Amino acid sequence: MSRKLVALFLGVMLVFVALAIDITYVNATKGEKYERQVLSQTQQSYDSRTIPFQRGSITDRNGTILATSEKVYNVILDCKLANTTVKDEEKNDTHPYVDPTVAALVEYFGLDETDIRDRLTGETTKESQYQVLAREVSMDAKKAFEAYVDEYADKKNKELDENEQAEKAYRANIRGVWFEESYHRTYPLNSLACDLIGFTYSGDTADWGIEGYYSSILNGVNGRQFGYYNEDADMEQTIIERSRAKTWLQRLM
Repeated sequence: MSRKLVALFLGVMLVFVALAIDITYVNATKGEKYERQVLSQTQQSYDSRTIPFQRGSITDRNGTILATSEKVYNVILDCKLANTTVKDEEKNDTHPYVDPTVAALVEYFGLDETDIRDRLTGETTKESQYQVLAREVSMDAKKAFEAYVDEYADKKNKELDENEQAEKAYRANIRGVWFEESYHRTYPLNSLACDLIGFTYSGDTADWGIEGYYSSILNGVNGRQFGYYNEDADMEQTIIERSRAKTWLQRLM
């Protein structure tokens, strides 16, 4: 009996030795090839992000702003993150982030709950990491949402009562929402001198008045944020800054 056990042990050891030799050979001869393939596949899942420029303002000779671009935000939902599966105490699959996230988006941005849930469950969108839910949301609305999410984030449980602890846990499950910068063109004096100033069609496109004639001067150049994996397989992030646009001074007014 002991001989059979020894033979079995030796057989298992030989298998492990053979596997170790094979892995070492593959790593030595094709390791770089496989590493490039893995990094390439991983990097493809990392999307770059455009950093929009701010179109220059138009002022009169006294510095009164006639046209300017105000920062606004697009509300983006990462459906893949919001749909993250978490095991409960009974080892059942749950999705604890969906309901708190949907409720907060509906409350603070007035979004359609059905539309959000359709995106979270749709075959073509449930794995998407970039779903635009709303455009040109004000900075105040963005700050109100963030204040709601982060209200209890920095507080320890011993500083909170039972209801506040439950609320902290609930808000911590709001996941997958982020904001993309954009700009909205505004004219503080409304229609005053509108024939001279002109207007833009989509924030940075114009063909009328000063807006159109000096459009190339008023426009800047978008920046870009992107990531890549270095030779140590670590993520590195690079930001190409946007260029600032010029302000055009109207000296005739």
